[in-house]
Amino acid sequence: MAIDSIHPLYREFVDDWRTMRDTYRGERVVKHLGTRYLPPTSGQRLDGMSPGQKGYESYQAYKERAIFPDFVSSAVEAMIGLLHNRPPRIELPRQLEGLRENATVKGESLYALLRRINEAQLVTGRIGLLLDVPDGSMVGTLPYIATYEAETILNWDDGRREEIVEQTLNFVSLNESEYERQPDFEWEFEEKYRVLTLGDPYDNQTMGLYRVGLFRDTTDFREDALIIPSIAGRTMDKIPFVMINSKDIIPEPDDPPLIGLARLALAVYRGEADYRQALYMQGQDTLVIIGSVDESDEVRAGAGTVIRLPEGGDAKYVGTNSQGLPEMRLALENARKEAADLGGKLLDTERRSAEAAEALRIRVAARTATLNAIAISGAKGLETTLRMAAQWVGADPEEVLVEPNLDFTNQTLDGRTLFDLMASKNMGAPLSIKSIHTLLRERGMTEMDFDREMEAIETEEPIVPGTGDSPDLNMEQNDGTNIE
Repeated sequence: MAIDSIHPLYREFVDDWRTMRDTYRGERVVKHLGTRYLPPTSGQRLDGMSPGQKGYESYQAYKERAIFPDFVSSAVEAMIGLLHNRPPRIELPRQLEGLRENATVKGESLYALLRRINEAQLVTGRIGLLLDVPDGSMVGTLPYIATYEAETILNWDDGRREEIVEQTLNFVSLNESEYERQPDFEWEFEEKYRVLTLGDPYDNQTMGLYRVGLFRDTTDFREDALIIPSIAGRTMDKIPFVMINSKDIIPEPDDPPLIGLARLALAVYRGEADYRQALYMQGQDTLVIIGSVDESDEVRAGAGTVIRLPEGGDAKYVGTNSQGLPEMRLALENARKEAADLGGKLLDTERRSAEAAEALRIRVAARTATLNAIAISGAKGLETTLRMAAQWVGADPEEVLVEPNLDFTNQTLDGRTLFDLMASKNMGAPLSIKSIHTLLRERGMTEMDFDREMEAIETEEPIVPGTGDSPDLNMEQNDGTNIE
């Protein structure tokens, strides 16, 4: 068995994942990859593309003149801002509270982890979460969550669909290869593969139990090298690995939601290269001399130079035709507008003047369907992982809740709306002060919970109408007497 074998669906999606990751990382990475994203011209190929050859030097200049637009990174950052413009609601059993602020091996909080999950969903449309435990785990040990990018989830199997009630993940192969620092302080690339399985069909003692092993040789997989992780003697009857896509949490990948924007960014990049190459060539006219030149004269062009030609001779500049430049510029402008529309249609959540709240809700719901799917599936994947963690430490999985923010509108609560709410309550509307406070907190007008808010109100001195905005009724007037 070759540990680095890949799933058929991996082969189908990996090119899109790489494209998305490269365009998200921006111009430096895209240009570093050279001809992968910007093919050389036919003339450059004919002149040779090896270092030192004319075609190679021409291509480097051709590439450097081009501008790669950061459509993907701008869209991802803006969407992350919408997804997290209000914090998610995360509830945990007492035994897992330590994970709230320290959930990963890097010390990330659950809130930071959910943000990273959403980022991966937007970039590649896929991320894996593995619940892992330190060696020799004992009572009180908490598992931690390890993340895996789409490209590192090489292979998986969730069984056949023949006469089964529920498919169960029974095999996963993960690529953990990385650079490791050596004793001489140099860094070397080390191949490592983690294999997750559910039981050994040939061993009744391990049948149905989660086992894991780390291998450095792609051909050195051995069943006896797999161990059964446990916490205080508790083992797992399922593989604690969750694959989160942009729309669901099943093993089969989804298309990256922004792949169209990435392809458009690359199209603009290639068009930019051709356009700027044409602009460059406009200023590189060639001097043509008809007739012999005095050999004692050095042929130069520009002010202050003299070219002596025989009678009947001629000299002129020949340049490239600029007739196609306007069309090239127009095509680039249209592509940029299309990219702005493609990325912006998910981001238009501002309330327009005179727009009713219901109209805003309907418009935003239509435009943010992708964000809704990402938020829900990301939160569900994290919740599923935390419920397995609760099971592993002996807590109640039902006490785990991850509720994402689904309100992507930027609505503020103005004074008039608050006045109307209070007036409606005073007129008998079935609305409690606690509900109004919840709305104020959601709109960012207070950070305190209801109980703390009421305690703060009780300690305040009442404001007497007409005395200004200060609650201090013992202020001295200018003549030194107290205000009664």
